[in-house]
Amino acid sequence: MNEHSLHAAADRDPVLETTMNILGLAALGCYAIHAGFHILSGRPEEVLWMCHLGAALVGVGLLSSSATTNGIGTLFLCVGMPLWVMYLAGGGEFYPTSCFPHLGGLAIGLYGVRRLGLPSGTWWRAVLALIALILVCRLVTPARANVNVAFAIYPGWEKVFPSHPTYLAVMMGLSAGYFVGFEYVLRRWLGRKMALGEMP
Repeated sequence: MNEHSLHAAADRDPVLETTMNILGLAALGCYAIHAGFHILSGRPEEVLWMCHLGAALVGVGLLSSSATTNGIGTLFLCVGMPLWVMYLAGGGEFYPTSCFPHLGGLAIGLYGVRRLGLPSGTWWRAVLALIALILVCRLVTPARANVNVAFAIYPGWEKVFPSHPTYLAVMMGLSAGYFVGFEYVLRRWLGRKMALGEMP
């Protein structure tokens, strides 16, 4: 079963469509809970972190049956999840609500990938979306927050990179590599599911 037939199956099956809508709302809820916490805490800029918005993109993707939008959100979370874990391991502050987008959003996104598929080339769309997000952060967030490292080199790496533009270029290259890798793994996973007859 190819990606087009997966999308068509979701449109034809009212039970599956209802499930996707419920999960889409749940993913948006995961984002809203954590975003609400930051807004109420006086940190509205935090809602624009890539991994937080990943859950929102998953929600929009499932509600609109868009495999690409869900795929971009899922790739954001696949990269953001290990970065979040490393942040916590390095002594970063843990907010209980952050589990909602990182864990809940990723789980829902992976389910969406299984049901809607993952279009080839989602990785470069995710790169463009990330670049656009960084530009938005430059325009609307305070430099002190350094959301998505839009303003400065991440603390501890200043001696490695000669300038912030160089740092951003390297980070974009690494992000593209990770997106490609995760897309490959997820598409292989989908292929095995199809071969075993486990797909709808």
